[in-house]
Amino acid sequence: MIVPLRVVLEGLCAAYRRGSTLVLLFDYDGTLTRIAARPSLAVLDNHTRRLLASLADRPRVSLGILSGRQLDELKALVRLPKLYLAGTGGLDLDLRGTRVEHPQAGRAAALMRQLAARFARELPAYQGAWLEEKRLGLAVHYRQLPEDLVAPLRAKVEKVTQDSASELRIVEGPKAWEITPAWGWTKGTAVRLILGHLQANRHTLFYAGDGANDSEAMEVVAALGGIAVGIGPHAPSSARCQLPDPGALRAFLANLDASLEKCKSGTARSCGGPLARRGSGKPTLPSGPA
Repeated sequence: MIVPLRVVLEGLCAAYRRGSTLVLLFDYDGTLTRIAARPSLAVLDNHTRRLLASLADRPRVSLGILSGRQLDELKALVRLPKLYLAGTGGLDLDLRGTRVEHPQAGRAAALMRQLAARFARELPAYQGAWLEEKRLGLAVHYRQLPEDLVAPLRAKVEKVTQDSASELRIVEGPKAWEITPAWGWTKGTAVRLILGHLQANRHTLFYAGDGANDSEAMEVVAALGGIAVGIGPHAPSSARCQLPDPGALRAFLANLDASLEKCKSGTARSCGGPLARRGSGKPTLPSGPA
C-alpha cells in the first residue's frame, strides 16, 4: 500500500513528540544526489548538506548514509560529523567513530583483487565501460557504452565471475553492476548494526533509497515498523512511499526539519501515525563464511 507523503511527515513528527528517536537513513547516489556520469561528480549540494547537518544536530534524531561506495570515499563526500556511515553495501561501517567491517574482510579484498585482474584483461574491448575498484567490492560501469554492446558486456561479466559465482552478489545499479561477496552482510545488516549501536529505548525508522541494493535495508526497516521511501522510477517495490528524484527528497527533509523545529517549541499540531517502535537491544548479526 502506497502511503501519502503527508502521512509519512505527520507520523515522524508524532513519533518524535511522543519521545521516539528518529533514525533517518539514506542511500547516497540517486537518493541524496543525482546519478552522475562518474561517481566523483555526484557531489552533495550545500542545501542538502545543511539540511542533514540541521537534522543531525537535533536531540533524538540520528542520521546514517548507507552506500555502495567505499567507506573512506563516502566520508570525504559527506563531510558531516555525527552521522552513521556504511560503505560497500554494508560491508564496512563507521558507527560514529567505531569502525566495523565484515569478519572476512581480508578474504573479500583478496577475492576482489583477483576479479579486478580478470576484468582488466577483458574490459578494454568495451570502450565506454570501466571498472570501479573498491577494497571489498567492484562495480562495472557502462554508462558510456554503446547500447548494442551492453548485452555482450553482461555476458562477459557473467563469464569473468562464473568461477566465484557462489560467493558473489551481483546487483544491477544505474548503468552498472555492483559486485560484492555474498556473505550475509548487506545494507539490511548495516541498519541492524546502527540500531544496535544507538540502543534507543524507542526508535522510529525511515529509509530512502533508489535501487535494488536498497532492498534488504527497506525490508529490515519495514519489519521493524518503519517507513521505506523509494526515490525515482527504479526503487524497490517494498517502498511504501515514492518521490520522483533527490530534489523532492530534499524538499521533504526541509519540511521535516521545519516540523521538528515546531515540535521543539510545542507549536506543532498533534499528528497521527503508528510508526514508533520499542527498541529490542543489540541485534544478532550474520557471521562470515566458515
